[in-house]
Amino acid sequence: MIKIKKILSGSLDENCYVVYDSETLHAAIIDPGEDGDKVILEIEKDRFNPEILINTHGHFDHILSDDKIRSKFKIQLAIHENDVSLLLDSYKNGSDLCNVHGTVKSPDILLEDNQEIKLSFATFKVLHTPGHTKGSICLLFDGFLITGDTLFAGTVGRTDLDGGSSEEMFVSLSKLKKLNPSLVIYPGHGSETTLANELNHNPYLRD
Repeated sequence: MIKIKKILSGSLDENCYVVYDSETLHAAIIDPGEDGDKVILEIEKDRFNPEILINTHGHFDHILSDDKIRSKFKIQLAIHENDVSLLLDSYKNGSDLCNVHGTVKSPDILLEDNQEIKLSFATFKVLHTPGHTKGSICLLFDGFLITGDTLFAGTVGRTDLDGGSSEEMFVSLSKLKKLNPSLVIYPGHGSETTLANELNHNPYLRD
């Protein structure tokens, strides 16, 4: 059975997700955030066997422990091609604004819209959802959607940072509105929700 473990990481309480098979403990790590030591501790405590590391976008609060995580578990880093520059530039990824000044090495895998990624225990689809950043993505698994900073409970990601666009966000949200409303939404910050709930109550998704 596929399950999800949430780990709060860093000063902005970013949601790191470990998607895993409860029988084999094979796992995918999504957005490890700033606190790599905490994420590693939680993964080792539960004896997960990570297969891949994925960033939903390139802002510092989601990526800064990437290098530590992939070095520890000998796994590859995947991100949408349009956000590669954020990994490499402390101004673009926002860390300069918070006096963190952090960067990450180049990714191993470049993701594209509608690409299917097959892991040993699950298959998911990459949905390119620009608006928060040029390369923001959501990850569509069977029954749930990991949305990064595109969609939150009750609101959406900000579009006023470098690479953000309210016009692109509108198009991306229109794409998400067409998905199965029963999907559970796991956002980059805050609590989980459902697409049905957001369609009914989120002002950015209501017609």
